[in-house]
Amino acid sequence: MALKQIILRGLRRRCPDCGEGKVFSGYLTPKSECPECKSDFSGVRTDDAAPWATILAVGHLMAPVVIIAMQMDMGTWPLTALFMAAAMVFAALMLPVMKGLFFALNWHLGIRYDQENEVAPGAWDPAS
Repeated sequence: MALKQIILRGLRRRCPDCGEGKVFSGYLTPKSECPECKSDFSGVRTDDAAPWATILAVGHLMAPVVIIAMQMDMGTWPLTALFMAAAMVFAALMLPVMKGLFFALNWHLGIRYDQENEVAPGAWDPAS
C-alpha cells in the first residue's frame, strides 16, 4: 500500500488498512481494532509525536495572526486574548488529526508497544 494513501487515511482518522472504519472511539482514544475490517490496533501508540506536531503547526499558523493583529495596532490585552483563543481552537482541531496521522504511520511501519514492558519489540534499550 502506498505511503501517501496511509497518510491520507491517517489525516482523515480512518483505519490505515481499509480506510473505512474510525480509529478513535472518542476525541483521542484509539480503538483496539477496526470496526470494519477488524485490523488489530493493540500496541499502536503515538506518545508525544501528535502534540509535538500540533504545537509546531499551530505556531506556524499563529504567526500571520499575530502579524496582522500587530498591524491593526491592537492593545496588549486584546492581542493576547485573540492569540490565546485562536491558538486553543487551532490546537483542539488539529490534535486529533495529527494523532490519526502518527497512528497510521506507526501502524504501517509496524511500531507496536508491549503492554507490560512499555517498550517496542526490537527497540533500543539503554539499560542493556
